[in-house]
Amino acid sequence: MKKFFGKVAERMEKLDAESRRRQFLSLAGEVNFFETILQTLREGVVVIDSAHAVLFANAAAGQLAGFDPEKGKGATLEDLLPGWDWRDLLRIPSDGADWTSNTTREVEISYPERRILEVQATPCQAGTAILIRDITRERSREADTLESGRADAVRDLAAGVAHEIGNPLNALGLNLDMLARTVRKTPESPSRERILSDISVAREEVKRIDSINKSFLAALRPVSPDFAPASILEPLHETFDELKPLLEERRISTTIDCTSAIPPVAIDRAQMRQVFFNLVKNAMEAMKDGGALNITVSADDHDVTISFLDTGAGLSPNAVSRLFEPYRTTKKHGNGLGLMICRRIVRAHGGELDAESKEGAGTRFILRIPRLEKRVRRLT
Repeated sequence: MKKFFGKVAERMEKLDAESRRRQFLSLAGEVNFFETILQTLREGVVVIDSAHAVLFANAAAGQLAGFDPEKGKGATLEDLLPGWDWRDLLRIPSDGADWTSNTTREVEISYPERRILEVQATPCQAGTAILIRDITRERSREADTLESGRADAVRDLAAGVAHEIGNPLNALGLNLDMLARTVRKTPESPSRERILSDISVAREEVKRIDSINKSFLAALRPVSPDFAPASILEPLHETFDELKPLLEERRISTTIDCTSAIPPVAIDRAQMRQVFFNLVKNAMEAMKDGGALNITVSADDHDVTISFLDTGAGLSPNAVSRLFEPYRTTKKHGNGLGLMICRRIVRAHGGELDAESKEGAGTRFILRIPRLEKRVRRLT
């Protein structure tokens, strides 16, 4: 197209009126062709002049950034998209000097919807071309990969710790057995019975530590779910039946509201009970002086959704962002592994576990499991 402009400019003085008309129509066709291509792009394209006034914006730019491309022509970026800190995005020198840098920045916006956008600014003949690309999914995939790496690191650490703890525990148990046999061969006496009683207590404590160690490993080791068709309400009610005495003791009222007929799902009931047990237990610990736990079960065309809303103190934004990280806990005696394991189980079911909270208003965990007939879902 650049060569075309050059040839027209060179011959303009020699062309008669009809030739100029034909060249103009040809030029208009070229412009329309390239504008059509720009309008079909998924990436946003904005061209601004030296005063930051918008010369051109395609439909994708308006959709991603939340403005009307036609009405935005002539407006400055600062007026059109306030709050974007264009001086930093375009890396404009504070002294106002001319700039020619090629910059790339990432911004997170909440309107028209939450997105992470990559904004690339490149000088061009008309002024500056700005490319806007939605990278929300890319960042989400990176976060999932990072979380998976953390889980692998925790499992490797746990395996090493279990190996180091297991061997001395076994040796300790064997030596306690040998000591008990030796003591039993001595004449009966009050001291003999007291020693045997102490050995028995020590053996039980060794068994308890060994059981905790094995349970810890079993919780972290990935176990494929044993799927079977079921109602999500079955493990939910079983969990509440088990925890009912504790809920009553802590003066926590509970409600389970089913907003519609709940379709079946494919779940491992034992694993799902483990998830529900952890979520309810977390809610109980967040309401030390009593409160209410409201569970809402609903379904749409794709998922069955279970919402756990407590009336506890809530969490700070920073605490919410770290809820599913290993060894991150707000509990005095917690290990920060429960929620990480719960999310892993839910994702193994093809679902998702999210959380939202507000300080002073409580915390809500939202669990989604695909409907039985929606186990395969078209994404594109």
